[in-house]
Amino acid sequence: MRVVRRRRDLPRRIVLPADHLVEGETALRAWRDSDLDGLVAACQDPEISRFTRVPYPYGSADARAYLLSRHDAVQTGTGAPFAIVAAADRDHLLGSISLMRFSWKHARAEVGYWLGSEARGHGHVTRAVRLVAAWGFRSLGLERIELMAATDNPASQHVAERCGFTREAVLRSYLDSKQGRQDMVVFGLLASDGQAGAPSS
Repeated sequence: MRVVRRRRDLPRRIVLPADHLVEGETALRAWRDSDLDGLVAACQDPEISRFTRVPYPYGSADARAYLLSRHDAVQTGTGAPFAIVAAADRDHLLGSISLMRFSWKHARAEVGYWLGSEARGHGHVTRAVRLVAAWGFRSLGLERIELMAATDNPASQHVAERCGFTREAVLRSYLDSKQGRQDMVVFGLLASDGQAGAPSS
């Protein structure tokens, strides 16, 4: 009998975990249609669009389009989107985190995220990045995860460092934003980097 092997460079369907990913006060879960109002409310913060590709102003149509696109992302293997919520109240949306820009041939992806203003300063993003990285290495077979942060976004750079990412390079004039061209610092985390993505003790 002939064995047909799937080419490693082809996109593949992503299966999100049935159980929530939890560390301390932070949990990651699949998006729900009921998140629409919370998504619109959180994205009124212009700081989110300053350092991400989230549009501003942000309305219900934008939220509906995003919630619809999440299905296509997992089906086509182009994204693994999670809602960031509090472990104690998993209906209340705090932010968003995704593995995206997959290169299946090279077992590589990028992590991107944002957090609503009320949730900042409590360690949610750091825990969310560790959770999604550990899941990506374990469940998707990734060997490398990249994180990009604007040079004038030290908070995001500190998240990368706290999560064990290595600062590798500055990509000049990498991103076109409302503020003009942005230089981006690229960080990398490898599956072989010890306890890559694991919660700190």
